[in-house]
Amino acid sequence: MIFPPFLSPDGCIGVTAPSFGVTDPTDIARFSNAKKTLGLKGHPVIETPDVYTADADGRSAPADQRVRELISLLEDPKVQYIVAAKGGDYQIEMLPLMEWDALKKNPTWLQGYSDNTVLLFKATAEHDVATVYGGNFGDYGMGEWHRSISENLGIIEGRISEQASYLSHEEGFSERITGLEGFKDDAPTEWASSCGNARFGGRLIGGCMDVLDWFHRKGTADPSGFVSKYSGEGIVWYMETYDMDAGRVERMLRGMSEDGWFDGVSGFVFGRPLIFGGDDYAGTVCDALSDFEVPKVFGADVGHKAPRMTFINGSYATFDLIDGVCKVSYRFS
Repeated sequence: MIFPPFLSPDGCIGVTAPSFGVTDPTDIARFSNAKKTLGLKGHPVIETPDVYTADADGRSAPADQRVRELISLLEDPKVQYIVAAKGGDYQIEMLPLMEWDALKKNPTWLQGYSDNTVLLFKATAEHDVATVYGGNFGDYGMGEWHRSISENLGIIEGRISEQASYLSHEEGFSERITGLEGFKDDAPTEWASSCGNARFGGRLIGGCMDVLDWFHRKGTADPSGFVSKYSGEGIVWYMETYDMDAGRVERMLRGMSEDGWFDGVSGFVFGRPLIFGGDDYAGTVCDALSDFEVPKVFGADVGHKAPRMTFINGSYATFDLIDGVCKVSYRFS
């Protein structure tokens, strides 16, 4: 596994928009504050032109431009950490044009969530480069940083390698007035396991299920090399849902199981679904994965319902779940 160098004390952060751009005034204010705050912490921010543009359908720019702007950051020796501006729907258009050699020649931390699963999953599962499933760039712009944001930067800087689950979470996306608002404490957080308290570990891989389902159905991603290489250590799959119903979730998980995606799995971790068409998310998942006698964890701090842990695709991650609280530690080798 190729692990990019950690962000140095004066290292630059790049921001690009592989999906949707930022056009709302509150989002622009949030980005401005993020640049200011990160600059005060010693990290200048370099933005590509597509960050503040979007067409009527939600593309920040044509696919070839999005690829060029991402590559420009990868090839900039000052940039050590690249964060997506937002999620969206059209990152898949970049795949036929993507120059993966640029990433392998210039290993750089890539971070985002939701639609950013497209590039992150491919980079790690097919090209053996570690990536970051965490907040998009706007999270750095809240007025007072949540612990998850401080930990995110700390992990990328190489200062910390452990996290603990958070006390509460948002139930959805909240409206912003100034753009600098933090996360709301809408509901208490409790991680739950199919087998009670659990400790397990393995190479971490996953992302947004809506994207993973598309990869599997269309045959546009092949994790077989990753599975073959790391199944001896155990593999932990994490997944989170933007908008899926019970039938689609079940078909996806059963299909992946039959096609060997989960060979060597040592545990499953599921984030809080944003939208789920069904009565029992955990029950649907457990039924679909009944052939795997490994821990299946739900309510994790990953995905669309903030706050978000920093999940490092490709790292060896250990999950220690006791009485609804989970600690996660990483090994970067």
